[in-house]
Order: sequence, then structure tokens, then C-alpha cells
Amino acid sequence: MRLLTVLLLAAATGSLAGFLHSQWNTTGIREQFRPINPGSVTNLIGQLEAEEKEVVDGPIAVVVGSTEYDFGTMERRGVRSHTFVVRNDGTEPLTLTKGETTCKCTLSSLASDKILPGKSVEVRLEWTAREVGPTLQFQQTADVITNDPNNRLIQLVIKGNIIQSVMPKPESLTMNGLSSGEGITVKGKVFSYKETSEPLEIVEIEFLDETPEDLIDIELAALTREQVEQEPRAFSGQELTVHLKPGLPPGPFSFPVRLTTNLPDAPKVDVFLNGSVDADISIFGKGFRVSREEGSQHIGTLDLKTVSSAEGLETSINLVVKGAYREMVEFKVKEVDPASHLQISLGEPMSIGNGKTIHHRLSIKIAPDAKQINRRGGNLGTPARILLETSHPFLKEVSIEVLVSVAR
Repeated sequence: MRLLTVLLLAAATGSLAGFLHSQWNTTGIREQFRPINPGSVTNLIGQLEAEEKEVVDGPIAVVVGSTEYDFGTMERRGVRSHTFVVRNDGTEPLTLTKGETTCKCTLSSLASDKILPGKSVEVRLEWTAREVGPTLQFQQTADVITNDPNNRLIQLVIKGNIIQSVMPKPESLTMNGLSSGEGITVKGKVFSYKETSEPLEIVEIEFLDETPEDLIDIELAALTREQVEQEPRAFSGQELTVHLKPGLPPGPFSFPVRLTTNLPDAPKVDVFLNGSVDADISIFGKGFRVSREEGSQHIGTLDLKTVSSAEGLETSINLVVKGAYREMVEFKVKEVDPASHLQISLGEPMSIGNGKTIHHRLSIKIAPDAKQINRRGGNLGTPARILLETSHPFLKEVSIEVLVSVAR
């Protein structure tokens, strides 16, 4: 239609210019009119034709609505999802492929990876709010790769605020300096900061990861009004009494415990039991340089260096026992290698520090004129060994690796 209008306008303009030119020449008026260039009219017509016929070949990816979704607020550990719609406004099929996502956002499904011209497909995005409250901004992304040459990458964004209506105080219950034979009782609280028709209750306790459920007992009790009023903005709460039984191996520990509440919007909260267990048996002495525990065995290394066969050697180390079983622990020599060179004896136990620790002296003797040996490990021979048996209920053996050479 526009093309026809231009043609008529050009013809009319030409006729009018010719008429005026002839009229003004006959009246003697010397007005100069620049004649219309036929080429410019042709260019204009071509441009309009191109505009009217402008149709892009190939797929065109269009996200219906917006590439961003603001979910407002949600509870920590809550799971949400949103469905975006991608439409193909092109002339050829549009393909979609899952790209990279941030660690807190999952592109859970594509209804179809190929969209015909004029058709649409749903792209579902799911996320879990894991940040710690009370209020934090949350923004994560997911990429969708397309075959649209002008829009190869569609980045979908979800954002909002995360709140936590139920929180433990403290979040971690700490128990340091324990003995393998000792238990401990600690207390904590869980508060609800959301006003609800029912007070906070804990309906399930779940021990996560490798938490030793058989060594942990948890008692629950509703907080009194006076206890709740001591926590700002709290409406109700529960008291946790955690009993940790004896039997944990030496070393640090961190046990996560998940509590399920009766609140529909804030159903779960985690409490961590952190601490460390000290070894009940320690070894001290000149040349003793390594000490650790593996399972029911205490392992150490004693370096006696090079001993003169003419002089021999007499030395000792101390086995120090503490904890609830210190009074009952006894040691007995179980194995010596080589027995031809190492003479082992145990002294009487001595109480130190008002009975807090018991010391057992382990004497080691290499007699003069002993044969030459090399037991220093690696290319220098297998290390010698002293194996002691104990009456400790958890640490059954003490294994001491001895590095020694006997030379002239």
C-alpha cells in the first residue's frame, strides 16, 4: 500500500513540476526548479520494499514476560520453583540446552528441547534457600543455551530475601577437652520469632551424616514464659538437653542434628554438636616424636638413633593416663621386636597432680656387646617395635615404633 502511495505521489509531483515550469517560462518568471532524480525515487521504493518484506529467517528466542523472578521472602531451607516461558518467534525450530547454574539454583526441567515456530516451552527453575538468617538477600542464576544467532544465551534470574523464623541459641553446642571415658551434658535453646497460634514444638530429631546416634541422647522441654521473654522478639521456644555418652575416639568432632518443628513455614533447623576428645593415654620422653590414635590403638615413634655396641643404652619414656579410667588402666608387654636387642620393663604407676594423671615408666635397655643391627626404616631396615596391651576399655593397645641402629 505504501509503495502505491509513493508511486502516485511521484507521478503527481512530476506532473506538477512540468506544469509550473511551462507556466512560469511563458510568463517570463525565471524560477529554477531542480528536476526529480529518477534514481532517488527508485532507491526510496527499494527501501520501502525491503522494510515491508523484512522477515528474519531462523529461530528467535523470546522469554515471555521477564527473565527475572522476585519471590519476595521465604524461609531458610525452604524449596521454591518458578516456571519461565520461552517462545519461538522465528521461522525455524528453536533448540534449548541447559547451561551453567549457580550452586544454589537448579534448572530442573525443560518441557522440550525443540520449539517449533510460533510455539512455546516451559522452563522450570527450582532453588533451596540455605543461607543463614535472620534476613539475607538471595540471587541466583541459570543459563539456557539456544541456537538463536542473535540470542545465544538466556540467563534466568531468581531473587528475593531469606528469613529464619526459628533459630537455635547457640547454633553450636561446644564440648572441648573431653576424655574418651567421659560423658558430658550441655544445654541449648531453640526460639521461634514468628507469632503463631501454637507454640513451638520439636516433632522429630534426625542425626545427620555420621553422627553416632547411640552415644547421644536429647531431651526436650518447652521454655517458660520468663525464659522466652529474655530473648528479644521471641514468641516461644524449646530447651535442648544433650547428653553425650563416653566412647568417642580422640580428636575433634562436629555432629549435625536436624530438628523438625511444628511450624509449616519454618519446619527444620540444624544444631551442631562440636568439640574435641583428648587422648586418655599420652607418651612423653626423649626421642619420642609422634603420637596418634587409630581405632583402639595408640601409635607412637621412638627414635633411639645409633647406639654403640660397646656401651649399650638405657633410657625410659612415660605413659601418662588421664580420664575416668586412669585408676584402672594397667599395661603389659605383649610383643618386642627384636627381643634379642630390646629389653623392656614397666615400673610402678605414680599418681601426679592430686591424682589427675597416672604415670607409668617404660624402661628400655640395649645391653653392651649387642650385635650390629639397622632397624631405622625404609632402606635402613624395618623399624623395631614395642607392643603393649592395656586394660583401657577403648584403647586396647599401645604400639611404639622404634628407630635404632647398633654399630661398633
